[in-house]
Amino acid sequence: MSYAKGIYKIFTRNIASELIKKLDTKFDFYEIDGSFIISTITDKAKENSYVASFYTLLIDYSKDELPKIDSKAQRVVANLTIKIFANFFKYTQIDKAQILNNYLLSVNFFAKEWEYLDISKLENVAINRYPNYALIIRSVNRKQNPKLFKNLENSGWIPIVVKQVYLFANKEKCSKKRDTKKDMKLLNSKDFIYEKLEYNNKEGIAKAYEFYNELYIKKYSTHNIQFTVKYIEEMLKSNLLTIYMLVDIKKSHYVGVVALSEDEKTITIPMVGYDMSYPVKDALYRRLIIFGLNFAMKKEKLLNLSAGAPEFKRSRGGEAELEYMFVKVSHLPFIRRLGWRVIYFLSNKFYAPMLIRLKL
Repeated sequence: MSYAKGIYKIFTRNIASELIKKLDTKFDFYEIDGSFIISTITDKAKENSYVASFYTLLIDYSKDELPKIDSKAQRVVANLTIKIFANFFKYTQIDKAQILNNYLLSVNFFAKEWEYLDISKLENVAINRYPNYALIIRSVNRKQNPKLFKNLENSGWIPIVVKQVYLFANKEKCSKKRDTKKDMKLLNSKDFIYEKLEYNNKEGIAKAYEFYNELYIKKYSTHNIQFTVKYIEEMLKSNLLTIYMLVDIKKSHYVGVVALSEDEKTITIPMVGYDMSYPVKDALYRRLIIFGLNFAMKKEKLLNLSAGAPEFKRSRGGEAELEYMFVKVSHLPFIRRLGWRVIYFLSNKFYAPMLIRLKL
């Protein structure tokens, strides 16, 4: 069974918000040249998880950054700018869209057939079923998806820069990095071990949920993906996630979690978290990330570690690559196209150069 079909089955036999909190979307699928393609459909901007809502990704995350601005005057200007764009994007119906190949992860990946998929056939079928919706494909980059990237551009899809991700594709380069060598020694520690998590391990699943929440929801942002215990159980049961728990041997309890999702050539880490009461010297985060990197190197697959912690990732051999979201809107009225054109202009002319210049 394909990854896409597995995700579709999980989310259509459960209430979406019971798997991912705040998730509010409808599910559909297409079969194109033997490929099963999952699709999520939203009708308007509302409280939603960003994996199904570009409005949440663009506006709600921007609001999270406001308290970080020291100057009160700049905060006022920034807040006003966000409100203007929020109203504009609601008016142009940014969230009246369907996202193709949406695995509802921070980083989607693509089955190998996507590199040769007939894009015109897919968009014609999708537009025929939902004629008033924008078409979106997330998580495309030039290194991992060169042919798909070119096919989408040639088919008139608009490339919008979303973030800068870090790819670990060169095993030799990663292995030679000083920080990688130091971290590899942690794998042989006598104080901590890694235990594979099974779907019927209630205690382990509860701790995995707790560790992820502490780091990504409570510490970073409530707009990050809010996985539930039920989601973790279902993903493990369907073999769509492989999860390892970090165990403190002396205390005989769980102290961290790292979850891996993979296809034929790519591995991503959609969940990581740890007991934040532990001192920095115990290097729990480093232990979890090096486990994921070593896991990918052993399988000789590319590891996509998404965005964030750029210095940490570069010092271990990660290579920066701009990630794009492609949008097809040529079938929509002018005012609907205008909203996406504004986003395209801002993302490519201002946001992308900033990501590259500041090495974010």
